[in-house]
Amino acid sequence: MDDRLRSLLPQATATEDDWPVSERRGQGAATDEVASARLRVGVLWRGARGAERPAEDRGLGGLFDAFAAFPVDVVPVPFDDGRVEEVRAELHTLDGVLVWVNPIQDGATRRHVDELLWDAAANGRFVSAHPEVIAKLGTKQVLFETRHLGWGSDTSLYRSVDELRERLPARLERHRRLVVKQGRGNGGNGVWSVELAEAHAPITPDAPVHVREARAKDRQSERLSLAEFVRRCEPYFAWSGILVDQEYQRRLADGLVRCYLSHGEVLGFSHQWPAGLLDAGVAGNLADRGRPAMDGPDAAAHRRLRRLVEHQWVPEMASVLGLSTRDFPVIWDADFLFGDEDERGEDTYVLCEINVSAVWPFPPTASTTIAANTVARMEAVRRGPGA
Repeated sequence: MDDRLRSLLPQATATEDDWPVSERRGQGAATDEVASARLRVGVLWRGARGAERPAEDRGLGGLFDAFAAFPVDVVPVPFDDGRVEEVRAELHTLDGVLVWVNPIQDGATRRHVDELLWDAAANGRFVSAHPEVIAKLGTKQVLFETRHLGWGSDTSLYRSVDELRERLPARLERHRRLVVKQGRGNGGNGVWSVELAEAHAPITPDAPVHVREARAKDRQSERLSLAEFVRRCEPYFAWSGILVDQEYQRRLADGLVRCYLSHGEVLGFSHQWPAGLLDAGVAGNLADRGRPAMDGPDAAAHRRLRRLVEHQWVPEMASVLGLSTRDFPVIWDADFLFGDEDERGEDTYVLCEINVSAVWPFPPTASTTIAANTVARMEAVRRGPGA
């Protein structure tokens, strides 16, 4: 590897106290034979066994190319729930694995994937994102845990349908409209706008509400009783474990800014206009926005957001969650809605969600950093804690 590429590699942690929690597995120092072997990294996605690339590239092609500049063999690892043991055996031949599998996809969850990743990490493989980190960083619970930070909003957490039934009426009475989200989902699955249908109606189980799921295609609200909506949410607890609600943001039509990161470093941005929770007329006005463009980390429009993310919010979140920034995945993103302007007329930002499980596409310029950070993490794991 030439000196330019070597300079991209972050310095490995020097002490076990600094070692990422997902890699504190008591691994000893590697033997000379293993240490000199060429690194092997897997790229795992849900797909047909034997495939060399995902059916939709979605940015992984650039990552494969970036790895070519390092002394690393890239191994495609398509995942199939019916061939779990075959995938397990393949993971045991690797030094690390990068994962792109949604929490819910085609009716399947990540249960088998997460079990395999726990096993791989316990056997000395670097995993990004590790299920232990996903549980802290990549579920909607992070919105509740970090609600007091500068990106936070009034947020409530529910651990059972009984809690939801008991406390949601008071929350609606206070805010009139909320966004309710299942703890672990994607693509708008289990994300609902819930609004009181009658301004002065008493907030009882029979109170009418207008609800709309973010993944709905017709943009039409449905009128239910509050009790009916709560019953509709009950199945979410079985997979995702929790629900959260947040106050509805009045600037939702202004879109969101997706901030891409590797560990604690911002890699780029994209401005997007999701319309799933917008009223039909407002959503129609966004139809001509086109595909969101990717911006690099130095984009002038996002300079202030980058400073807040890198120097304030991410370090504060790491402290709250009991993690170091090196625990964070080599590719993840945080979605920000626009809050009310501050007294100087500048935008404020509200954390909408953090995506960890399957962050693609991502800015093409990010591929080299993702590859370099992956190589550094695999080399560190190979040396072992305290090496």
